[in-house]
Amino acid sequence: MKHFFTVALLAGAFSAQAQQGSLYIGGQAGFNTSNTETDGSLGTITIRKASNYSFSPELGTFLSNQLQLGVGVTVSGSREESPRSFGTTLISRTNRFGGTVYGRYFFGEGNFRPFLGLNVSVLPGNRTEESSGVANSTTKYTTLDLGANLNAGFAYGLNTRWTVVGSFGTLGFQRSTSKLDDIDYKTTTTDFGLNVNTLGNLFTVGVYYTFKEAK
Repeated sequence: MKHFFTVALLAGAFSAQAQQGSLYIGGQAGFNTSNTETDGSLGTITIRKASNYSFSPELGTFLSNQLQLGVGVTVSGSREESPRSFGTTLISRTNRFGGTVYGRYFFGEGNFRPFLGLNVSVLPGNRTEESSGVANSTTKYTTLDLGANLNAGFAYGLNTRWTVVGSFGTLGFQRSTSKLDDIDYKTTTTDFGLNVNTLGNLFTVGVYYTFKEAK
């Protein structure tokens, strides 16, 4: 049996009539929990509990009527608990803090405008694995996630300050490393290709707000 619950909040900023010099703030936040159970002759047993959160505020401007530049800060964390043999339980905690720089080029004029974009992110962090029960141990790791992707999307202006923005991930690259703190041991995972999920969900949508319009 598996239970799943997700809460997400999206907010941001844009301009219905994008103009050079306008400023916007925004970002996104999310929370997710997951619980996996098995049912059998021994009753109901929980084999995995997990939760994670993320918060990513951003700030940006338009360098021209077509070119948008923005920066974002990402704070995220996760916790996973799973039973092991001989009465032990493995608890894994991960925390990350980093940033993203992105640029978008918009086509056309008016309320509906498609765009092409490029995102680059750096997300250092740490992970702790604790084994509790009969045998107690703690292992610490230093992590680093590097990502970049090309994306496409659209912006639809509701008025001069509020805009709906949708973005599709397309061609992406991600490199993740995890190094043990006590010994010289490191693992590296590299992904590259179409639809690589490097900087969030494959498709995201947000409601954007511009706090300073161009003069």
